[in-house]
Amino acid sequence: MSNCPLCNPAPKRSDRKRPIGLFYLAQRGIQWLFPATLLVLMPKCPMCVVAYVALLTGIGVSMSAARWIQILILAFCFTSLAYLALRYWRRRTKAHQSSPSSST
Repeated sequence: MSNCPLCNPAPKRSDRKRPIGLFYLAQRGIQWLFPATLLVLMPKCPMCVVAYVALLTGIGVSMSAARWIQILILAFCFTSLAYLALRYWRRRTKAHQSSPSSST
């Protein structure tokens, strides 16, 4: 058997197994944890957003800008969680479809 890439093409990306290690598992958990934590810790009123922005950056923002910041952060959190949930669901259904059925 030769090591020639033309004679022996690389396996398809779908054929390769995913490495499951500590780093991979930590990455999967963190990608869910960040938007969920941001959503939970998100201030509920625009006045609190103004206070947080002033404390963290030293920049004062108006109430209307704080409301837009709040809306954009909420949209980011829900969009990223929806994307992660959809990706998880697709992987799960693909794994169930590709696994051999046990009917005899």
